[in-house]
Amino acid sequence: MIENRVIEQEAIELKNKFATPRRSMLEDDEGGQVEDIDVIPNEEMILAISGKGYVKRMKPNMFVAQNRGTIGRSVGKMRVNDVMSDFLVCRAHDHILYFSDKGIVYSARAYKIPECTRTAAGTPLVQILSLSDGERITSIIPVSEFVDDQYLVMLTANGYIKKVSLNYFSSIRPTGIIAIQLVSDDELKWVRCCTNDDLVAMASQKGMVILSSGDKIRSLGRVTRGAIAMRLKDGDKMASMDIIPAALRKEMDQQVDEYGIWKKGTNGPWLLFVSESGYGKRVSLSNFRLSSLNKAGLIGYKFAAEDRLAAVFVVGYSLSAEDGESDEHIILVSQSGTINRIKVRDIPIQFRYARGVILMRLDHLGKIQSASLISSTESVAEEDVELNDEVVA
Repeated sequence: MIENRVIEQEAIELKNKFATPRRSMLEDDEGGQVEDIDVIPNEEMILAISGKGYVKRMKPNMFVAQNRGTIGRSVGKMRVNDVMSDFLVCRAHDHILYFSDKGIVYSARAYKIPECTRTAAGTPLVQILSLSDGERITSIIPVSEFVDDQYLVMLTANGYIKKVSLNYFSSIRPTGIIAIQLVSDDELKWVRCCTNDDLVAMASQKGMVILSSGDKIRSLGRVTRGAIAMRLKDGDKMASMDIIPAALRKEMDQQVDEYGIWKKGTNGPWLLFVSESGYGKRVSLSNFRLSSLNKAGLIGYKFAAEDRLAAVFVVGYSLSAEDGESDEHIILVSQSGTINRIKVRDIPIQFRYARGVILMRLDHLGKIQSASLISSTESVAEEDVELNDEVVA
């Protein structure tokens, strides 16, 4: 009995001395195996893919915000005749859906891509995905969770569009599955997540724009072609697509005139246009109107003869409490692999027929190959490398 009391007293003393709550969790796992995903932090990261199929994973703080009109800094070593293809922000545990120009979709976790420095060349996608000869990845979508009310909207270069339930892509075999049926002269170019309450903004290379409601786009199966999104003029092709979230749409619907039309002005949200020659501008969404599919659209950008639209984004999700301006950044990538990160608030607001201002000087850098939006809340700590050697005002 005395021994039991001594043990009990010592146990109480230990409990009082080490009263810090347990930081780890004890779980009953039948398999007893620890997977890679269990020990990898779910951190934000940047994925960069080149036209020849090289991919790399980097930390967002490798690219600091710069002024509009600067040359930018290099994204790293590029192979001969290779160009940057896509650039996005995701998290390590996300499922990354890779859509190819042939309408096939592949899947792999983001952490499967080796993390590397900004100057590294990257890993060939063929080491991660089972790509066929000549197949190129044209769109990548990060998915944190497969939910019932989410869809993937797909747009081809020749202007065919459809939406498919996201759940159809929750289980993808290693060799990939068909995402869209294509004819011989068409290719899948853009894929975006959306709901029926969102708006879809589409633009052609000649600057024509259509805004359509998500519920107006038919929900189809995977092995279908879709409907005509826009009546393209001779020599024109689709240039970009972006999604206007339902929350922004509700705010806009509250600002209508007596005829139920959005009141025109310069207030956000905006469509951010980026041309291949490095020009850009913002245009208020109120300067456009909702339209059904299979229309010619409205002029959104008036180009010079040699210029074309490279990308269009909906900006104004995050507004500063001080001046009501956008808090987003845009990352521009040239064909030579040079990157420039610009504050969206530095890009002027203009009307539909304006040409815009210089966002990135492309004297010997080719054209704008891709662009991506990124939140300003991410860390922008610089690397140990001096910026002065790579950024020229």
